[in-house]
Amino acid sequence: MQTVFALFSSLTIFAQGESGVKLLPAKAFAQGLDSAAHKQVIDVRTPEEFQSGHIAAAKNINIYDADFKARLEKLNKAQPVFVYCKGGGRSAEAAKILNELGFTNIYDLQGGIMAWENNRLPVAVNENVKPPDNAFTVSDFDQLLAGNKVLLVDFYAPWCIPCRQMEPSLRKLKREYKGKITFSRINLDKAKPLARKLNIESIPVIAVYRNGTELKRITGFQSASQLRELIVYLLKS
Repeated sequence: MQTVFALFSSLTIFAQGESGVKLLPAKAFAQGLDSAAHKQVIDVRTPEEFQSGHIAAAKNINIYDADFKARLEKLNKAQPVFVYCKGGGRSAEAAKILNELGFTNIYDLQGGIMAWENNRLPVAVNENVKPPDNAFTVSDFDQLLAGNKVLLVDFYAPWCIPCRQMEPSLRKLKREYKGKITFSRINLDKAKPLARKLNIESIPVIAVYRNGTELKRITGFQSASQLRELIVYLLKS
């Protein structure tokens, strides 16, 4: 028990955000899971996302469910809680709620299960869940790069709120720069091998390419003016 306590104490160097919440990179999160004798692992994604692949010890409590907070309140406050989602946004909100409910040992997976998978950590998969028929492959991406001299790619997921917030600006810019830049959107829920290859651990991500070479990549919500600056940079490169 003393060893476990020492481990958790050392993990606090990664602490960010709410008091009592520790934001851990994937390998530190996995180390904490392995070392905790008693733990509660919460996957706050939708059931469909959970079935497509999750951390083995995880319990699915969907953050979008009306009884989400009530279900969290049933957890043991004396035990550490490890929480994660797809990219880190929903788990950050869940960690904040846990903190408000009085939990004091909360560990949030930085970059979500995307980062977990990118670090080649084990994922439990329901064998009855088939890959999407319209999956976007690494080969598809290579063809996209080869076929477009000047390219802007929006890496997104349908559940990602910042991704949805950026969509109107991207549509407007696509119309404005028609004929000068190719705009492409790639749903990373259907392109997991590509996300691993490109080392994308959180979304949204906007990347610009010229002649198949990535020139710049930005992560997180970008305003219309920030997106325009990126496009101007691409056209001048």
